[in-house]
Amino acid sequence: MSVIWSKVWFDLWQRKARTALAVASIAAGVFAIGAIFGMVDQLQTGMDTAHHAVQPSHMNIVLTRVIDEATAQDLLKIPGVAGVEPLNIRSIRYKFAPDEPWQTGTLVMRQDFTRQTYDWLSLVRGVWPEQQGVGIERLSSAFYGYDIGDSVIFELDGTDRAFPITGEIRHPFVPPPNFGGAAYFFADGETMARLGIPQGLYNQMLVRVEPYSEDYARDRAAVIKERLAKQGVGIFLTIYQNPDEHWGRPFIEGITLVLRVLAVVSLLTSVILVINTMTAIITQQTDQIGVIKAIGGTSDVIARVYLAGVLVYGILALLVALPLGMMGAFATTQTLLNLFNIDYETFQFSTRAVWLQLFAAIVAPLLAALWPVLAGAAISVRQAIASYGLGGDFGYSTFDRLVEKVAERFLSSAYAMALGNMFRRKGRLWLTQGVLIVAGTMFLMVLTLSNSVTFTLENEFARREYDIKLRLIGLQRADRLTQLGQQVPGIVVLEPRYTVPTTVLREGEQVKDTAGLGGELIAVPAGSTMYEPLITNGRWLRPDESGNVIIISKDTADFNDVGVGDVLTLDLGVYGADDWLVIGTYQALTADPISTDPIYAPADAVTAATKQ
Repeated sequence: MSVIWSKVWFDLWQRKARTALAVASIAAGVFAIGAIFGMVDQLQTGMDTAHHAVQPSHMNIVLTRVIDEATAQDLLKIPGVAGVEPLNIRSIRYKFAPDEPWQTGTLVMRQDFTRQTYDWLSLVRGVWPEQQGVGIERLSSAFYGYDIGDSVIFELDGTDRAFPITGEIRHPFVPPPNFGGAAYFFADGETMARLGIPQGLYNQMLVRVEPYSEDYARDRAAVIKERLAKQGVGIFLTIYQNPDEHWGRPFIEGITLVLRVLAVVSLLTSVILVINTMTAIITQQTDQIGVIKAIGGTSDVIARVYLAGVLVYGILALLVALPLGMMGAFATTQTLLNLFNIDYETFQFSTRAVWLQLFAAIVAPLLAALWPVLAGAAISVRQAIASYGLGGDFGYSTFDRLVEKVAERFLSSAYAMALGNMFRRKGRLWLTQGVLIVAGTMFLMVLTLSNSVTFTLENEFARREYDIKLRLIGLQRADRLTQLGQQVPGIVVLEPRYTVPTTVLREGEQVKDTAGLGGELIAVPAGSTMYEPLITNGRWLRPDESGNVIIISKDTADFNDVGVGDVLTLDLGVYGADDWLVIGTYQALTADPISTDPIYAPADAVTAATKQ
């Protein structure tokens, strides 16, 4: 073994605590980089791979009334429409035991569960729904604790009926029940007919276009809407989805961005600790550097001695952090993908994350150690023997003399010595302060972000003067709803609101909304105080407002360069199109990727436009 490595191993072994702390500081940053970047890579890849595997549709069109299969297949005559698959999805009320309260769920019916075209459902266990048997979505099964062999009670017209659960099914596009998602069930056409939709009729369509692009899908959706409108069928909602990207990406991108920033900050903190460690070692061993140079050692030899030690620190840290980072990334990815109903059982790791860990463990510490190592290696024999190490020139500058004078006048001897020692090595002082400042800044950033989100949510909910929001199937008379509300104990005020799906046009071109799902015109009763969004420009509706005026979201206005005073055309489908004046914009709480863009208008104006 060479003299260089003999000294390296001696320093590492004789100062085990220092070695352990250096390795731990590097390993912390390396682990953070590997776990977070590995998780992000696997999460996005896993989501997109699972998305591709189910043959995703390009559009999910929700209709205002049911159609037959011939009407759906007739849409294939539209140029660019490559495929159409009709289906039924409707809300139901269910419970698992007679003495339980009713809950709201979703019931899905496919034409043929064994020959699906788009958005494939997967049979996990049991059999497909048939002969009065129903399937339960596997997330719902796990969350509520009901499985094959149990029964679920559906509320039918005038009676209740228990259906046996005969299958466990995976649906690729369900919100997790852990975060408030409704329970999903699956049934055949006969069971759906008992719930009000006759066999052979459908209320939704899955559509694909060829060739695919978002703009072309929107263009074909407009043609489909026009074709169906001629037959008296309106479109309540059109959900666009990119076949190459999972629908859940918007939910995780913001979180993963914050985590990546924290991982990089953790690495930078580790790097600063490496600099401090090497500075301390060289300061302590300045006399040894002088001896090495006195017997013929060069600056290059000395630099290699200490950089070799840093290399060993990095290798030891890598041996600890690399497997832990891989396992942490996989475990976190598996947990998050399970929330999105995606299986992820085979152990995998991100190649990019491994390379980043190698850089963080080997290259970054070596680069960080260059400054103190080269500074120490450059000391001459006379300086090394005569000095107190790096920073041994304390007391020669004006600032140093000022520190000494302040210490002598205001501090006792012990504190004066401590203050002088602190400023003796200014570089290490600033690095130490840098670690504390960065760590404190990130701590405050996270707390501020958390408190800001909480404050924003509290303000948003404070603007909502209602406790329950119910969405009805089909049109209902407002006076009848009010009368029913007065009969329910505990209801103080009930305010019916009419909503109608709309396509927003500007000079004949469809504008892009925040979620890409189209708009929803909401009729606000005169003088309503139930909810008033945060107005960012213009004004809210006056109590006596009755003309064709609207308030749109700030994001939609920014996307399309629309301002207060501009005129937009609202295409209400079967109800025709008309011009509306923008009088204000509001700030949406979030750009929800699965919700339409609310557009607020006076109830009298909406009634006049729709005759409803």
